[in-house]
Amino acid sequence: MKRANALPLLLAVSLALNLAFVSFFATQRLRRPRPAPAFAPRSEFGLRADQDARVGEIVRSFKLSSIQFKEDILDKRVAIIEELGGAALDRERIAARIEELNALEAQLNRDFIAALLRVADVLDPEQRLDMIYRLSRRWFFLGPGPKQGGPHE
Repeated sequence: MKRANALPLLLAVSLALNLAFVSFFATQRLRRPRPAPAFAPRSEFGLRADQDARVGEIVRSFKLSSIQFKEDILDKRVAIIEELGGAALDRERIAARIEELNALEAQLNRDFIAALLRVADVLDPEQRLDMIYRLSRRWFFLGPGPKQGGPHE
């Protein structure tokens, strides 16, 4: 009889602990910093209207073309993971998939640099360094952090 009476109490305690655990992680996620706002070249760099339109088109076309590359890269990574998790481990097949993945990532990097070069051609010399630096920050993962003023700042 005592065991039957303790079961609802045990379930209530378990539910309370689960709710506390989930709420802890939910509040931690809400406290994370928000991503940087979208790139607004005209307001940040004083671009002329014609420069703004051309830079915006270059960035837009790169983002559109990179979507398929990013999806293909993700598919290749998933395929490699599935291959590693399979019963028969075929190292040659995995190596071939890794080569395909590396080729896709290399092409994406080449396209990014080509887009940066096209943007540099649009800019005046005094705008070029600051603009290219800011555009490439994400590529080099140079996000602002708690410590400002490192060698890259």
